[in-house]
Amino acid sequence: MPVLTQVDVIAVGLLIASVAGVLLGVYLVIWGVNGIRRGFSVWSNDPIPIADAHLADGTIEVEGTAESLVETVNAPYSGRSCLAYSSKKEQKERERNDDGDWETNWKTVSSSSGSVPFNVVDETGSIPVDPGEATLGMDREYSSRSGDVRRRENRIDTGDDVHVIGQRLSVTEKRPELGDAAEYIGDGDDAPTFRVTDGSELETVARMFGRSAASVLFGVLLAGVFVFLFIETLPEL
Repeated sequence: MPVLTQVDVIAVGLLIASVAGVLLGVYLVIWGVNGIRRGFSVWSNDPIPIADAHLADGTIEVEGTAESLVETVNAPYSGRSCLAYSSKKEQKERERNDDGDWETNWKTVSSSSGSVPFNVVDETGSIPVDPGEATLGMDREYSSRSGDVRRRENRIDTGDDVHVIGQRLSVTEKRPELGDAAEYIGDGDDAPTFRVTDGSELETVARMFGRSAASVLFGVLLAGVFVFLFIETLPEL
């Protein structure tokens, strides 16, 4: 039985890492392409009046003003009453890179998020939205820094303009957080995506395209690097 040398062991490890890197790159490309496809789907449809949302089936898209329904939630850093938030606390760290130079990075040490159902209102009517399972696109509303620690907070506040795409669902069991509503917009099997964005449809599409395109580019780069590493390492075995 042949004995593997240290060089062989290193080469095998590099091959395994190369395969894993290529698979990760392919996954990122597929995820990004699907995101771009969903973005085009949102872009190709216009928001409907909320009065018509009660009659729509499948995926529905509305725009309006976010208003409190039954309750609100308090954002942790600003203490503001809001409808949805995400927060992050970061610590500045300095470390040497491969060239021996010092680099400064911000490391997330804690994060949290929260949301409550709220109403979306336009000139034709209103409909509740339960954002618990939604992808939230929120603007940064609070930022502070103390020494090497910074805190950031994104929110959807009462009175903000919002764009919502999801599925119209019926309230089958009593849900106090939805008030007396008989239906709402939420996450369903018939909707390819469920998103609530602080802003317009254009901002929703821009966020979707931006993140998805970045995933595709990074995935292609990652896969290319590891394919090259695989080709270079293979002759060593």
